[in-house]
Amino acid sequence: MKRIKKLCAFCLLVIAMASCADEVLNLKDPGTPNSSSFFSTEAELEVALVGVYESLNYVNATPFPQVLDHATDLGFSRGNVAETATVTTGGLTSTNNLVRGFWNSFYAGIQRANSLLANMERAEDNSAPVRFEEIRGEALFLRSMFYSYLIELYGDVPFHNEMTVSSQDPLPRMPKAEIVANLLSDLNDAAKVLPLNPAESGRASANAANTLAARIALYNGNYALAAQKAKLVMDSGITLANDYESLFSANGINDSEALLSLQYVTGTKVHGLAVRQGSRFGGWCQFVPTQQTIDTYETINGLPIDEDPSFDPAHPFENRDPRLKASIAVPQEVWSGHVIETHSDSLATWKVENGIKTERVYNPNSTNPAGVSIVDPISGNRYSSGGANRFVSFTGYFWKKFSDEPTLTGETGIWAGVGEHPVIIMRYAEALLTYAEAKIEANQIDQTVLDAINQIRERAYRGSGITYPAVTTTNQSELRRIIRRERKVELADEGFRLFDIRRWRIAEKVLNTIAFGSPANGFSKIGGDLGLTPDIDQDDFATYPGAPSQPRVEKGNLDYRELEVRVFNADRDYLWPIPDAEIQAAQSNGLQMPQNPNY
Repeated sequence: MKRIKKLCAFCLLVIAMASCADEVLNLKDPGTPNSSSFFSTEAELEVALVGVYESLNYVNATPFPQVLDHATDLGFSRGNVAETATVTTGGLTSTNNLVRGFWNSFYAGIQRANSLLANMERAEDNSAPVRFEEIRGEALFLRSMFYSYLIELYGDVPFHNEMTVSSQDPLPRMPKAEIVANLLSDLNDAAKVLPLNPAESGRASANAANTLAARIALYNGNYALAAQKAKLVMDSGITLANDYESLFSANGINDSEALLSLQYVTGTKVHGLAVRQGSRFGGWCQFVPTQQTIDTYETINGLPIDEDPSFDPAHPFENRDPRLKASIAVPQEVWSGHVIETHSDSLATWKVENGIKTERVYNPNSTNPAGVSIVDPISGNRYSSGGANRFVSFTGYFWKKFSDEPTLTGETGIWAGVGEHPVIIMRYAEALLTYAEAKIEANQIDQTVLDAINQIRERAYRGSGITYPAVTTTNQSELRRIIRRERKVELADEGFRLFDIRRWRIAEKVLNTIAFGSPANGFSKIGGDLGLTPDIDQDDFATYPGAPSQPRVEKGNLDYRELEVRVFNADRDYLWPIPDAEIQAAQSNGLQMPQNPNY
């Protein structure tokens, strides 16, 4: 990993000397080395290749997978970070920065890959043969990855698999199915020359190429191919990491389960995911999970909470799938060195060191407005709230995943807003889930399907002292619900949810609702006095009949908090709009670039 980080730092300095701010995809990318003498040595190919990887890291403060997930029912964006609230409230247009950002950055990556592939023959005699082919395979893989996101976000898009030589080149939209065929062919070629597993963290591999091929096939209804490609990964000898929660820590991200991660370098390329997601102890709690997400996690009996008689709505975090607390910090839990407490009267909480409560400290996570003064009943000290308490996370919960707890607590000595811990964008668990879903949809259900699902469920419970609830049913409808719930909770905050709710055609339901946060003063009223349990339907969509709620207020109360009225137009929002700059550029060159419907 050190080698690729050093190379990344050098390459970024090269790229920084040129600007990629142009908003039209068919510009010759000035960030790509393109002189007649470049691409002449293996070292120059490596620099160009890292430039291709760099296009995966286009969001300055927040990696793109988390941006995508907070444009769905999984999360809430306090302050409209990266314009995700524009998506969830139905306000996306062809001029939004979010729409342009994905388009421009991923097409820049495509152009860089095309430039490398078109010119790399110059270095063939000056490169180790095996590494030369691997570089080609990595470029093919990355180009396929960029296109895979573009076609799922925008549908039919312009397709170039050769270097653009003129800013006037016409770029018509190619049907998505044709692009898919090209991508699957390229990934097949890449898998033949790449090492089975990545030689370094952050590099592509044959397993990554096959996992991406399986993903593309699954998303586009080719279930036989999806299962076939996923099975290649399953038969490669790779295993799941031993501990689910640790996998998303700064150290665990380099486990072999991680097939591809975004890499960062302090002082050169950093991200602020920890500060975006973290609690007020070190963070800003801007990207946070919704109440509906919390209520998706099963009980330890393997049942939705509304189907398990043992579920206690007054104590809703008890006896739940361990992935709930492994992924999300909930009230009364120890995280980032403190007891998480969002109750509006809790202006003090415990600081915790090595598992021991050491002292009472001011609690900036309390949902209290500025100017409130309370005597702590434990220490007897008086604490007064400040402006940071206003609304706090809105939902009462924080993502643990990728939030780099040591940085939030100050252990690393750097500010959480300039983190360098990697962010996984592809891992082995996805291959298992893809295999199971593809076989379920093809109605080819056998023991291998159950084994794939149960591997993931068993890992979730490992070390908990609780026997995991194994899946035994072979009923297609029941398994379809199970695998969709598994994808939601296993892959939460990893960037998959938007594409899942689109292809399952449930976005018009889960995004036409009110996003809720927890009752700021706990569940004593909703769960205790009223005894209300959410209704969880067949799509694991939570509703709250009879439960009191109100718009967010400065001082919390005992009702659910209404965070955002969400809007999804089924006649429009299953695709994002083509950026207006692209349509205008096409028209100026005499080319028709049709906009997606109803934008």
